[in-house]
Order: sequence, then structure tokens, then C-alpha cells
Amino acid sequence: MVLLVLLCVGAFACKESSARFVFDARIVDGQNGNPAAGTDATTLRIGIQEGELPAAEYEYPITDGDFDALLEFAAFTRPTRIRVEIEGATTELLTAPPAFVPSASRGVLRVVTAAPSSCERVTFNLLEAPRAFFGMVSSGTFALIAGGTSASDEQLEFFDALEWESRLFLEDLALSDLGETRAVSIDEVEILVLPSNAAPFVFNMLDSSRRITPVVLHNGAGTRSALVSVPGVGAMVIGGEFAGEAQSAVSLVEPDGEITTLQLSEPRSGPAAAALGTDVLVAGGDVAGTAEVLIEGAVTGQLVAGVMDGVRESGLLVGDGESRALWIGGTDETDALRQDTLSFDGCPNSCTPSVGPPWATARLGALQPAQSALVIGGEGSQQVDEVRWNGADVEIQELLQLAVPRAGAGGIVLESGAFIVAGGDDGVNIREDFEFCVPASLEPL
Repeated sequence: MVLLVLLCVGAFACKESSARFVFDARIVDGQNGNPAAGTDATTLRIGIQEGELPAAEYEYPITDGDFDALLEFAAFTRPTRIRVEIEGATTELLTAPPAFVPSASRGVLRVVTAAPSSCERVTFNLLEAPRAFFGMVSSGTFALIAGGTSASDEQLEFFDALEWESRLFLEDLALSDLGETRAVSIDEVEILVLPSNAAPFVFNMLDSSRRITPVVLHNGAGTRSALVSVPGVGAMVIGGEFAGEAQSAVSLVEPDGEITTLQLSEPRSGPAAAALGTDVLVAGGDVAGTAEVLIEGAVTGQLVAGVMDGVRESGLLVGDGESRALWIGGTDETDALRQDTLSFDGCPNSCTPSVGPPWATARLGALQPAQSALVIGGEGSQQVDEVRWNGADVEIQELLQLAVPRAGAGGIVLESGAFIVAGGDDGVNIREDFEFCVPASLEPL
């Protein structure tokens, strides 16, 4: 299908370059067609911001589903943010790509639209193999996708979020079956991959000569460890289990694979963790359900006073990235789902626990993307929730519904607030498709 050309952008005699630069940008629906066709849309609105230049907004008419736009970059070598809206009397569609540098791209941009508070299932691009319980980590305008597939399939692939296309790496990575896999960012380029069926490694998204570097973590690091990215610091593998015994070691993996060993205040097998600034809150992994904080620069974690939450196996710790977190879900000692939650405030220095709001739709296998407060899908669930802090209060709000149930899905959240969900188990099949989701509104430029 010939795609609808949305933007044809030219830069003429810019300070950074005197060369003409034409950017082919296309807006599509989940079937790769014209999202305005057959609707009452009358207006195309485009917001754009280039680096530190003031944000600008432009409007173009839509007639019988047809529209064209000519938008001129002021400087195509700067990080650029774009937001697109299609509007009519009964039509509203939104989209935004990740921030990108036009001159560093291949000159092609494809964006998928969705109605506010909804998800659009994408059928024109599929994962290279069906995947569930796999790692999906953003790196610039790309995302690494690792594991969660059968032994006969390719274990790694990447998703190009600018072109909306999944691809295999050109190199022969020669990886054996990774099994269920988790992955987190070390920095913008390096990603720590923690498989269940293979040794851990660092994957380099930029340097093809250093794609895979094995790393040696502490004894017990693996499926029973918490795994968290700490922005500006690295990735932490926390606790775990060795020879049936819970472990107290923590491996901090810094850029270039440098590893520093830290210690928890007590052994933990199956804890949850959330980065709060450059510190990390760790909860559970022991029968008492205690919590502690790994403070940057300290060798040993500090217990949070007053936390005795009990067993919360496979719970999620959702943080605000600064000083607050909510511990939700999981199962108790009888394997019953927990709908009660525990709130943490004022971390790390005066971390105070208190009873949080009930999570009426608690489920296992939900996705909690890095650097977000979203809880996506889960066993038999299409629901997307968001943890929100309002003053002294915290609440769990339903945000929207996925098109299909997805447990063990992968996903990334864009700067605009839109997010992409991939794969997962729908209760019948392991999926290979994507969904593009937008909240009620996107972040302004």
C-alpha cells in the first residue's frame, strides 16, 4: 500500500547546513492506511519543537480524508519533538513519535494514530517471533527486544520507533535459547540482559563490534533477583537465590560493564525494586515483607522502619522517580492475589510506610514499563492502570483498555505519554503484534 504522505520538510540555508533536507513523514492507522479516510475530520494540527527553539503549531485543512502539509525545519540537526492531531466534529486522533534528530535519521517517519484513551492494534508490523515474558528496552528511537520466544526463533531483534518496523540485527549473534528474559538500561546505549536460560550479558545498541559482552554477577543473580535501571548510575541486580538460599548481594552494572558489589541489609529472594532518583527502594523477598533503601554511595542498604507487609510474591513496586512508591499486587503465603497496597513517602531519608489504596483489579503478569507509573495488562486482562500522586494522596486509576489481553508483554513509553505494547500471552496464544496507545491527552510541546 502506498502510504499517505503527511509531511515533506525542507531546510534551506540553515545555520547548521546549507543542504536541502527532505523528510518523508507519514501518518497511518493500525492497518497502514489513511486514518482520516471515511471520517468527518476537517483539521490536521501539527506541533513541533526543535531543540531549545520555541514550540510552534500549524494547522492544515482536511477535505474528504485528504490532506497535505509542508513544514519547514529551522534546524534539522537538533532533537525534535512532534505532536499530531486529527480533528472533526466526531473525530479525534492523536499521535507522537519519540524525540529524534532529523539529520541522524534515514529521512523517514511513520506514526500510528489512536483515539484519546484508547489503543490501536497494529497489523502491518509484527515481531519477528511471538514473544511473552521478554525484555523490551528503549535506546534512543529504537528498542531492544530480547528472549521470551521458542528456542528455534531468533532471540534478539530491534524495533525502530521512527519507522514503525521490527528488524533482526545484521550480525550473527549466535545466541542459544534465552527463555523468559528481563532487560534494563545501563545508559542510552548499553542494556543489561538477564535471561532465565543463559548467562547475563550487556548488549550495545550502537557499536556492532561490541554487541554482546558477558558479565559475571553475584551468586544467585537471576530469576529471583530484582532488576532495575537507575538513571545516571547504571543497572542493579538485587538479591536472588543460590542453592535454595536467599542472597543479600547486589550487583551494580555501570557503563562499559564495570561491576560494583553492594549488600542488602538482609537476604531477599524475589524482591521488588524501584529507582527513586539515584537511590533504589527494595521491598519484600522475605517472609516478613520488610523494605530497605540502597542509597547512592552507600555499600549496605538501610532498612525502612515500620514495614512488615508479609509475603507479596511477584508484586510490583511503582515509583514516581523521586521520593514516593506504591507496592501493589502479588500473592500471599496462600497464593491468593493481594488487593491491598503499601505506600512509601519521603524516601530515601525519611521513608515512611502507610496503607495505600486497594487495587481492585490486581493481576499477575502485568507490564510495568521503566520510568513510568503505568501497569499494563496481565493475566486475562486488557486493563491499563496508572498510579498517580496528588498532594499527600496516592491513587490507582484506570487509564484505558488494550485491544486484547496481554500477560508478560513488552513495551516502551514515549516522552509524549503515548506508549507502545508488544507481544504477550492472551490466554490462548503467544502474540506477535503491537498496540499503540494514547492517554486522554499527550504532553504539550
